[in-house]
Amino acid sequence: MKSDPKWVRSLGLLLLGSALIACADGYPTEDGVLFLSHDMGQQRAMKAMNQLGHQQPSDYHWHYRLLPGCVLEVHARKFLGDRAPVQLPLRHSDVLQTRDPLTEDYSIALVPRSNPTNAAVVLDRLDDVDASQVDWLLRYLLHICEANPTTQS
Repeated sequence: MKSDPKWVRSLGLLLLGSALIACADGYPTEDGVLFLSHDMGQQRAMKAMNQLGHQQPSDYHWHYRLLPGCVLEVHARKFLGDRAPVQLPLRHSDVLQTRDPLTEDYSIALVPRSNPTNAAVVLDRLDDVDASQVDWLLRYLLHICEANPTTQS
C-alpha cells in the first residue's frame, strides 16, 4: 500500500500545529507575568498595578494613577455605575488585606492612619497570589514615597 506524499505531509503539518498550540495552552504570555523587584521603579510599579486591576474578575475595571505628592487615584469603572474616583495619600496610609470567609477572595484597601475606620478598597475579588502582589506593590510605592519626599508621577 502506497501513501500519497501530499496527504502525509498535510497530516504531519496538522499534527505539528496542534502540538504547538497545545504546548502554549495554559502558559501565560510575557505580558501576563509580573516581575516584581525592589528596583522596578515607580512607573513599572504603576503599570503592574493597572495590569492587575484590569485582569481581575471583579465587578469593576480598576485603574490607578499616581498623582503629585504620592496620592494614589483609584478608579473603579463598570458598564453601568462607575464609582467616583478616590484619591488616597500613600504617605499617610497603611495597607489592609482582608479575606472573605465565604468566597475566600481577598480584598486590598488603603487605610488612612488619621482615620482607621475609613478604609478605601483598592482592588477586590483577588486570589492569594494576586492579593500578595497588590499588597507588595502598594507597600513598595509607599516605600518610594517615604524615601523621597518629592516623589511625583
